[in-house]
Amino acid sequence: MSTYTYASTDLISGRVLADNLPLTVQSFGMQLNGSGTLTGSLALNASPAVNAPAVAALEPRRSVLWVLQDGYPVWAGVVWDWPDQGRGPGTLPISAQTLDTLWSHRLVTDTIIYQQVDLFTAFMDLCRYGTSKQSSYISSVSPAATRTPAYLAMVAQNGGVARLVMPQGAAGTAGVPWTASYTYSDLTQISGAWQDMCASGNLEYAFVPGLDSSGNLAIFLRLAYLRMGRTAASSGYNLVYPGNAIDYGFQRTGSQSSNMVWATAPPNGAALQWQSAYPHGADSVDLAGGVYPLMESTVSWQGSWVVSQAQIDGFADGEVAMKTRAMTNPMVTVGAGAGYPRVRDIVLGDATTLVATSPLHPPGPNGEPGLQQRVRVVGWTAYPPGPQQAEKIQLQTSAVGA
Repeated sequence: MSTYTYASTDLISGRVLADNLPLTVQSFGMQLNGSGTLTGSLALNASPAVNAPAVAALEPRRSVLWVLQDGYPVWAGVVWDWPDQGRGPGTLPISAQTLDTLWSHRLVTDTIIYQQVDLFTAFMDLCRYGTSKQSSYISSVSPAATRTPAYLAMVAQNGGVARLVMPQGAAGTAGVPWTASYTYSDLTQISGAWQDMCASGNLEYAFVPGLDSSGNLAIFLRLAYLRMGRTAASSGYNLVYPGNAIDYGFQRTGSQSSNMVWATAPPNGAALQWQSAYPHGADSVDLAGGVYPLMESTVSWQGSWVVSQAQIDGFADGEVAMKTRAMTNPMVTVGAGAGYPRVRDIVLGDATTLVATSPLHPPGPNGEPGLQQRVRVVGWTAYPPGPQQAEKIQLQTSAVGA
């Protein structure tokens, strides 16, 4: 069984507010391209003098809460809410979310144009813009006096994010151009612009806690083009039921799937909008032989500009690969003491193999496992040990790993 400890730091200054908080945490999690949530509660002592430092260390909006598993940081996020209902339980409920949620509270208040700019460069430029209102790609500024010296001084004082480490060198470039514009009058959420990059630019990102070169707590921005994480050969773990997996669910959502996806994009000055051309966007295997019914859907290219038919055709092909064949998304639960992996051993995006034998997937004629499927870890939720709670990790996977 792992030992979990909880610390907090100041979002803007990085100052340590508490290094060992008496928290009981129900769960905490992370996922690719989106926020993860922590829910827990602070035990309140009868003495106000004992309570005060811990309560102050969990002040909403300014505190960053850290989860350390056996001394190593595995989760970090901003304390946003105290969903408190009363004094009866003798605790203070805490809700926190991963650092990316901060950029849902930061807007593009100038006109920024990226013309064939590297995808990662554009992402990081928006990240910095959200903390400083400074960008190398500002085309024009809002006439609403949003760049007065007083406003920029306020942003310099209140917009910063301590302990954030950005990609450097080769890790900071995708080698893929991004063209998009964000107009000041739209007041675009920066997190929304990032989602456009994920949907249309095949980008993946995560804010991952760790230790910097000096051994201090840090949050690393990880970026990937097409696919984050390790291959099955290098991830170093399999998921086996029964074995290190104590349970698994085999979710299939045929109602949400499509085997024919039509992709569209704004015209960008042309008379007609772009549209993918058949057989692009079609799952030829699923549609062969008249076995499965035709299920059509549309998807819209957002953010960037399409400049060729090949772009919109490739976008359709990528979308149908995610939406076809009943969208199989196994949920795998790994128990404490059942073996590898721990939370700190998992990299979001990892490919691995799910091996299972159960009444749903009975053994083969020679005793081989009923299910042997390559999956990809796209999210996880950890449940630390606590009162009436055994330690476990639930892995959210997709059956598209490599």
